[in-house]
Amino acid sequence: MQAVDRPAIMNFEVPDLMKQRITVSDQLPDHYSKYRIPGTVVHITEGPFGAFFKQELHSNDWIVGWLNFDIKEHIYLYPITKDPLLALYTGLDGNIPCELQGSAEKLMLPEKKFAFYYVPPMAFNRAEFAPAHYTAVYISFSPSFMQYFGNKYEAYKPLVEKQLRGEQEGEQKNLIPLGNTARDIIQAMGAYRQAPAMFEPYLHGQVMLLTAHYFNLLMGRHEIPKTVLDACDYIQCNLGEDLSTTVVAKHAGTHKDALNKHFKAVYGKNVRQYITHVRLEEAEYRLLNTNELVWEIAAHTNLTDASHLVRLIRGKHGLTPEEYREKHK
Repeated sequence: MQAVDRPAIMNFEVPDLMKQRITVSDQLPDHYSKYRIPGTVVHITEGPFGAFFKQELHSNDWIVGWLNFDIKEHIYLYPITKDPLLALYTGLDGNIPCELQGSAEKLMLPEKKFAFYYVPPMAFNRAEFAPAHYTAVYISFSPSFMQYFGNKYEAYKPLVEKQLRGEQEGEQKNLIPLGNTARDIIQAMGAYRQAPAMFEPYLHGQVMLLTAHYFNLLMGRHEIPKTVLDACDYIQCNLGEDLSTTVVAKHAGTHKDALNKHFKAVYGKNVRQYITHVRLEEAEYRLLNTNELVWEIAAHTNLTDASHLVRLIRGKHGLTPEEYREKHK
């Protein structure tokens, strides 16, 4: 068990040569107001490279941090923590190449996936940012909270204990694609606008829910062949690309006939049918959570065209996409 029983805070530092050219504030400027989450502690650093800012809510058991990196020029930033950090990190927008001290290889903090990370205190860590806007959420846990969680949910206890065995090196554990359920939970966490005094207990419930969801997915993955998991992960992260059974099978390291057989056994669908199923789920999510037009959603999910999406929604729900959106607002 870690000697410090509190959730660790993740900070970011700029290169030494740039420290004289930055400004630091605890107030979010108006031009970033659309990212504001009331009730959080703000830390923003601005400089020639652009800006990065985090908004955090602290409790004794966990810290939830919403991260934004608005990068105008290529830069390396240095993630650092004073205490051992065990965190569930979720990349929402943008892939971030990262070196964690102790990790044998350069890691990618990918978008649309979430995983546990262990970061030793005061270690050398470096993240590389190309010009773009990146968003992420991290939840840092105290050791006692993780032990409490494992004791409360016996089914997850062996998996939780693996996170608490005192790894001494930087690690990235069990990346899982960010499905609609996890996205809904994370969106709800940042969208809370009710009684300020209820924000922390509300987040506590959401933290428990997201953590349980992660371990539930992780437990379920142990029962699915690795080739199927690799194929599903590739499909989930490349919905906008041209996907064929042959391409997916190649990335999963198997033959298309064998992959189709495994998909039939696990999901009752062949690979092509599964791809359409996942694309339709993504389209449904976007109908309910964005203002994108039907043709934009069809293009984003790489369905044939808007009429194809209309046929799929009507076939599943008996409604047009517009009627489906209105019914479930």
